Amino acid sequence: MRISQLIGAISLGAFLLLGCDGENITEVSQKETDISLAERVGPVSQYGELLAGQVDGVGRIYGSCNGIAAGKEVQVRGMSMFWSVAGVGADFYNEAAIDAMVRDMKIEIIRLAIGTEENWGVGGFMKDPDAQRKMIKESVMAAVKNDIYVIIDWHSHTAVDQLEAAKQFFGEMAETYGGYDNVIFEIFNEPACLKNGSGNCSLPNFGGGFLSWDAVRTYANEVIPVIRQHSDNLILVGNPYWDQTPNSAIGKEVEDPKHNVAYTFHYYAMTHGNGEMGNADKAMKAGLSVFVSEWGTAESSGDGAIGEAKNQTWQDWMDANKLSSANWSASNKKEGTAAFTPGSTPESIEFTASGEMVRGFLAKNPDSYTACKVKKK
Repeated sequence: MRISQLIGAISLGAFLLLGCDGENITEVSQKETDISLAERVGPVSQYGELLAGQVDGVGRIYGSCNGIAAGKEVQVRGMSMFWSVAGVGADFYNEAAIDAMVRDMKIEIIRLAIGTEENWGVGGFMKDPDAQRKMIKESVMAAVKNDIYVIIDWHSHTAVDQLEAAKQFFGEMAETYGGYDNVIFEIFNEPACLKNGSGNCSLPNFGGGFLSWDAVRTYANEVIPVIRQHSDNLILVGNPYWDQTPNSAIGKEVEDPKHNVAYTFHYYAMTHGNGEMGNADKAMKAGLSVFVSEWGTAESSGDGAIGEAKNQTWQDWMDANKLSSANWSASNKKEGTAAFTPGSTPESIEFTASGEMVRGFLAKNPDSYTACKVKKK
């Protein structure tokens, strides 16, 4: 979600991963020592680690349990948290909220939108890292307990100006959580603008100008090796113009020795249309894996009315292309895309019109899962 629209907003032992026929396929060392894995069988046990790949030249997402093969594409659907630096967002970075979303919304994935330099009630990771670490740990461990996927997102529009901080962050996150198949790393939320002294990236005119794909790619090529020191998990890379041009990476892909990178795509149903959708189609047809790490039912401002027809068109497109996705936002902010009413708490969630619509879309998620691997405590 765009920062300019939010100004003023207040070893756990090894996993033994078994193939569906019981074959030992890999062993992953766990970093946390104080969490016992729950018995719930969810999407992570069924699909395994998510993998970027292509079949017949078309990019998709697959799982380590079945590998990269025709008909084995993996699509998971869930929610994105609101900015972790806002009270309306930070309140839901905990086990109670994630448990409720798994139970009442059938989410298969949760995205953690970790603010960096902002402070709208809570300091971002560059201001108050301990507060952010606490929210990340509670949320990641809740995802592990529920056997769902979790995206750790450096939720910045200006990450190229935060390169060293981002490298330190992802080095720490990968070392701490990179052993869990649940975890996905999103290294740059919505590349938007470049600070050059002529403007402030938080202002509507973005005086620095939009970032080029070359600038984003250079940043990604610096951050990815830091993650790869500790983890081979899926990495999501943003792209210019608010993650609406994944096709900009065609022929100029980021460098990853593990070849496990997907390119993000964001849309808001009442703002975006065929042009943006076409950019994602081009990327997939060129062999790039695309991941919809943020989408909204209303306008790109996060506010406005929702529309059933336009939302259904986008959902049909995602389903046809097996695109995994996270809805913006799991928050009680008073705006059109918030899923929860302003009075909601993690222990008592009531749904807005947007939230009810999203619940309807998520109802297609499975009611149960079959493990193709066995967890060893």
